[in-house]
Amino acid sequence: MEEFELSPVKNSFRQLKEQWEEAELLDEDNNLNLKHVSDEEFIQLFFSMRIIKKSLSPHTIRSYNQDMKTILSFFYEREITLKSIGFMEVKLFNEEMMNQYANRTAARKLEFFRRMLEFGHATHFYPSLYTTWIEKPSIAKGHYSDKEKQNRTEYRELTDREAQVIVNALESVVRIRQHEKEFKARNRLMGMLLYMSGMRSSELLSLNWGSFREDRRGNLVVDVIGKGKKERTIPVFDDVKETLFAYRQALNESTELSPFDTEPLFYSIKEYYRTGEKNRLSYTTLYRTIKSAVYKVKGNASISPHWFRHTFITNSLANDVPLAVVKQVVGHSSIATTNVYLEKLQEDTVYDAFRKSGYR
Repeated sequence: MEEFELSPVKNSFRQLKEQWEEAELLDEDNNLNLKHVSDEEFIQLFFSMRIIKKSLSPHTIRSYNQDMKTILSFFYEREITLKSIGFMEVKLFNEEMMNQYANRTAARKLEFFRRMLEFGHATHFYPSLYTTWIEKPSIAKGHYSDKEKQNRTEYRELTDREAQVIVNALESVVRIRQHEKEFKARNRLMGMLLYMSGMRSSELLSLNWGSFREDRRGNLVVDVIGKGKKERTIPVFDDVKETLFAYRQALNESTELSPFDTEPLFYSIKEYYRTGEKNRLSYTTLYRTIKSAVYKVKGNASISPHWFRHTFITNSLANDVPLAVVKQVVGHSSIATTNVYLEKLQEDTVYDAFRKSGYR
């Protein structure tokens, strides 16, 4: 099976309408009717009309690509076309996703499948609304892990000591001799920003040097564009500021703030010294770097960059930063999401409460 990739449709509405009419995709009421299109045409229309949006991050687009490949691989390996999917095929795919993947991943893939089936029914590609038969696994909100429990529920966050050990190890995993100083400075800054800002990985990698500025009181802050292109401002603490400027100096870059500088903060160092081009660093590189540090310190193999975000949120609340402020800084759409992290903090207060009651 050929590799599937998204290609955003950039045509105007008029051009699309003309194309649809020429391809006989519109019925007499000008409704989209895909009853007779091929699987390939259906997929392209589904992505162009329901999936591709300008606000999607590269990481999200990669996830959608992978979800589509999962669907195609599953059905085509069984010689089942998308067009011939029915009740039994939906249940079969549902069961396979539940058995093969962790709850969060299975739920995401099934949600993508549901959206495809819903679009197919709305455009007459499918005669019935098969989404009725999809049963997604329940997943815990916030920082809870969906892995099978051993002795206790696993929280996808780090203690302060664990986070600091991993951040310190990020420098020691650099094995390349050429430009060693630059790689070490880059790795440390990535770790510090993850640990002390609560940024998502996609937000970290999309930073430019111009994202940093001083506020009205002279404090260093960074402007981040998060999910749905929503902007927010995050304070840059002194330790991170020092690491940021050290990184810029290691690369022989200016440390003078420039709000109009759109060059990426993190880029491929080897590629830059070879070609002079600053190609933005990929999530794969960030992920592998964190994993290398975790492996070196013999940490939990499940730890990923996103664990640092959970850690920042919990630490902020534990240090009495108001709930509303934490919500704003980390970019939660609902304060209820931020509130989930308070439950973990009860573990810290229960022991003290009993000690004050006289227990020893």
